[in-house]
Amino acid sequence: MIAYHQGKSQLHRTDPLSKLVLLFCIALLTMRLHSSLGQALLLGIVALMARWGAGMSWEKQAKALALLAGFAVPFFLVTLLTVPGEQVLTEWGLLRFTLEAFDTAGSVTLRMFTVFLSSYVFMFTTDPRDMVLSLTVRLRVPYRFAFGLSMALTFLPLLQEEGKSISAAHQVRGQGKPDGLRGKLEWGRMFASAVVHNSLRRIQQTAGAMEAKGFGAYPDRTFLRTAMSMRKGRIIALVAVALTVWLWWYIQIVNL
Repeated sequence: MIAYHQGKSQLHRTDPLSKLVLLFCIALLTMRLHSSLGQALLLGIVALMARWGAGMSWEKQAKALALLAGFAVPFFLVTLLTVPGEQVLTEWGLLRFTLEAFDTAGSVTLRMFTVFLSSYVFMFTTDPRDMVLSLTVRLRVPYRFAFGLSMALTFLPLLQEEGKSISAAHQVRGQGKPDGLRGKLEWGRMFASAVVHNSLRRIQQTAGAMEAKGFGAYPDRTFLRTAMSMRKGRIIALVAVALTVWLWWYIQIVNL
């Protein structure tokens, strides 16, 4: 799921640096908003951007957010039970649920969903090769750092495919997920060991290929690929910055 998908949407045609500005603006707004209502509105805007700006279906968005739910839901419950408040909604034995706790827990949880979904949209619409080219050519970032970021984005889908292949191989050999906690833990240990082993093998192959091609031998690199035009992206970035500045001022007034 976490990989670049080719497409012809507006964000697919936008250069990576402009999308980074948009991502940074969304991150600033998530930190500025303190209420659950404000965070819910921002998450809705990001979801609409993913659907109509990136061409990402609602089902794919739901699957992406489901990856985070396993961590976000327990965090919501812990925050709900630990944050103090004055307006008590209900009590159950020693447990007190207050309006302030609900608002704080919802705000923190929705903030995580918004940051994750906006980052996922960026990876979904950005070719790692365009990212490397924009960082090195336009921002003059050292290409060692840019290529490291590109490999990180590339290895995530590779690890996912490795996991699928290993799981299928285990099932063919009659080593599917067993019943019982002890059996599942043992199966998980074997599965994780196989994924780590294959990951190290791929890292060694990649390092050998980069060394054979003289990676790092010269201070600069040439690129066959042409950098994307920033004409449309510059407009999107300026609009995003202007909206962020206005919303920052508006949020302070309405106290969202």
